[in-house]
Amino acid sequence: MKFLQEDTFLTGFLGRLIDILLMSVLWLLTSIPVITIGASTTALYDVSLHLVLDDRSGIVLNFLRSMKRNFGRATLVWLLFIASGLFLGTDLWAAVHWDAPFRIVPVFLILAACWFWMAAYTHTFAGLAWFDGKPLDVLKKSFMLSMRNGIFTMFIIVLNLAPLVFLARRFTSDSFGQWLIFYLLIGKGTVAYLSSLHLARLFAPEEWKEKMKDMDT
Repeated sequence: MKFLQEDTFLTGFLGRLIDILLMSVLWLLTSIPVITIGASTTALYDVSLHLVLDDRSGIVLNFLRSMKRNFGRATLVWLLFIASGLFLGTDLWAAVHWDAPFRIVPVFLILAACWFWMAAYTHTFAGLAWFDGKPLDVLKKSFMLSMRNGIFTMFIIVLNLAPLVFLARRFTSDSFGQWLIFYLLIGKGTVAYLSSLHLARLFAPEEWKEKMKDMDT
């Protein structure tokens, strides 16, 4: 039957959906200790970037190898983001509840800082997966690349925040648990894969051009 052939849209879509599901499950299982979230997120982006560039060789093995290889760097960056995120969150809470007529000024400045924080956060773990070097050097490089692509950076930030806002708005509803499971099993991998469609072009322009040429032929 035609729809079962390897080169059909349906089989390609189902195959990619299975890949995303597998990536999400691996990320979830390896993130349970919490301290490992940085390494598991780096491995998630490592696999998704290679998937976007049509390298589907051994998702499980490549995920675990990437996590082991980048564990030290990714954990350091993860702790840095946690500390800076808590600092910004505390400052924002204090500014919002500050009883002063000009509190809008510090609130605006802190929100601007939060935007830069999100730009760095949504690019750095993928950068750790793709670039070699010291963690702070990779963080700086990833952040600078994100600043050169403003509209795409905004898209990636919204893509990462939208499901979290959706879950937060349903925190007290009966369906929260179902949506949370859906996000953990499908959503996280989907966000990483969709983000990688841009990040691959940003981090690996030559490989991206080769893929585009292959698609045109």
